[in-house]
Amino acid sequence: MQFWNELEGQTIDGLYPLRRLVRSEGRSAWFETETGGPHNTPATISLTEALTDADEVVARLQAAQQLKQPNLVTITKVGQVRVDNTLVVYAVMEHIEQSLSDVLQGQALSPDEGREVAEALVGALTAIHQAGMSHGHVEAASVLATEETVKLRSDCLHRTTAGQADDVAGIGTTLFHAFTQRKGLTATDAQINRIPAPFAEIIRNSFARRWNLAQISNALKPALPVATAIPPVPPPAPTPAPAPAPTRAPAPTPAPVAPRPQPDPVAAKVPVKTAPIPERLTTPPIPLAKQLELTTEDEDDPVVAKRRPIALYGALAVVVLAILGWLFLRPSSAPAPADTPPQTTTQAAPPAAAPEPAPAPPVAQKPSAAKPSAAISTPKSRPAAVAAATPSDGRAVWRVVAYTYRGQTKAQDMVARIGEKHSDLGAEVFDPGRGGVYLVTVGGAMDHDQATKMLDKARRDGLPQDSYVQNFSK
Repeated sequence: MQFWNELEGQTIDGLYPLRRLVRSEGRSAWFETETGGPHNTPATISLTEALTDADEVVARLQAAQQLKQPNLVTITKVGQVRVDNTLVVYAVMEHIEQSLSDVLQGQALSPDEGREVAEALVGALTAIHQAGMSHGHVEAASVLATEETVKLRSDCLHRTTAGQADDVAGIGTTLFHAFTQRKGLTATDAQINRIPAPFAEIIRNSFARRWNLAQISNALKPALPVATAIPPVPPPAPTPAPAPAPTRAPAPTPAPVAPRPQPDPVAAKVPVKTAPIPERLTTPPIPLAKQLELTTEDEDDPVVAKRRPIALYGALAVVVLAILGWLFLRPSSAPAPADTPPQTTTQAAPPAAAPEPAPAPPVAQKPSAAKPSAAISTPKSRPAAVAAATPSDGRAVWRVVAYTYRGQTKAQDMVARIGEKHSDLGAEVFDPGRGGVYLVTVGGAMDHDQATKMLDKARRDGLPQDSYVQNFSK
């Protein structure tokens, strides 16, 4: 078998015809097919070339088959068969219409569409991580549309928790791609600021590995509590409303004062302004009280009519005296401010230096720049330790397999090419003793944990995403 498209038209296991080649990636490919039987419905079948790790591929596909989550692609059957003398593991999945990667070639997502994608990723990854597995391929090409639901592919899961942090970071890169149509993402990318909330915050914190799935889920639904928090506010309002009603009810009794609003301000001013003169305090209140009582009886009394202008003139005289007193007293206090200006000018200079702490904001930006550099530098120190480590137990010999060849010469050429770019991976040719099959491995012989870490590093350095780990001690 040279190329995947050469299999179009063949039938797998006598049941599943291979229609159109949907996608191919290294040693695996997807084809359109049908389920057969009385309910012959469209489906998608995944094929994986498995020369040396067929049992491992079958085991992880069967583990994925057990996961049932609305946002995870359903696997209905797993099996293995020989195609052109090549052992192939297949997985029959529900029909897939298109991927997010296909959509983004034409347009970016709207905020509502982005929320749907983010919620689907959080739901699917939560189910995967709770089962003790990781995804390993969280990207736009893995976000699929099946009828009316957004789902995450499930034929690439790994039975280890080592890649769960990478899965969460993948949410940030996928959302960035969805809103900008760009795949590349850095922690300081200015285009993140143009992405609507809350997605910009999710992208920053998930990509920097500061948030987990629960925190991303909470960030996706802050708008819901705001709407529900408004109704409970009205109930407390009715309780204070009845209280002021009875207290203000008797207030309308002084209605008789309304016909004469003019005397009120005069009476209010007279006692306040005449405080320095005792004689004025005793005389005005008496005619004011009589005035309120005699509004109906002595309205035509000439004595009362004469007293009113006297009270007004007395009030005006007090106001004029108060103003004159203030004007005479003001010059004595005026010189003090005249002497103070030079002091205020000399003392005002130091506050100008106070704004110097303003450069504090750049300090907040430095950690964000320092964290990516630390995150990039630490993986570089790990491969040497992983590559040098050898299992103490000779029965556990795990290796990371990147390529499989039928000839030793081709395998050696690939080792040389890897060594030119990534000498720290320790690439080598490994002969499993299976009839002319040669493997290109990295990291040498390791235990399972070391092999898993080396696998993650190899993928980050550009080796095929379908690289895998296998135990060769059996």
